Amino acid sequence: MSENNRISRTLSLDEISTIRESMTTLKSSFNFLQNLTPNERKNLPKINSANKIFAEDGIHTLESKPQWVPDALTAEEARKDLTLFEQLDPIILELEILLRQMKDTQIIAGSEVYKTALAVYSLANAARKMPMEGAQSAYELLKSRFTQSVNTPGPDNQGPKEA
Repeated sequence: MSENNRISRTLSLDEISTIRESMTTLKSSFNFLQNLTPNERKNLPKINSANKIFAEDGIHTLESKPQWVPDALTAEEARKDLTLFEQLDPIILELEILLRQMKDTQIIAGSEVYKTALAVYSLANAARKMPMEGAQSAYELLKSRFTQSVNTPGPDNQGPKEA
């Protein structure tokens, strides 16, 4: 495919249905997932590669069941939490990759349609100057939409030039 048309695809209704069913299945498999408040997300202590060994050593200490450890702290529950943490890691990584690819693909598709609209706007501008039938009304419509657009042109895309 050319650089101007990297994506040439739509999803069929069957594909959309299959994707939605798959997401429903995935969500039901993760029926234990929870949400954090922004404050909790910020303030909860987090395990990472630097402190994971510390956490494992804490579990080993719990397993030896010293007298000074309260009964509420159990190695079994701590081990479940650590196992779940480790199990979720590769799943999250794959989902993050998939989500990034989906977002990137959406950006490409959106960029392609926006660049096409900019080209049509420039063509309508040139055609109205000739003058060609229907070009003035097409140009006026596109001009009004372009100026109302919430998309601000970036440094690589300065928008159409008017003469």
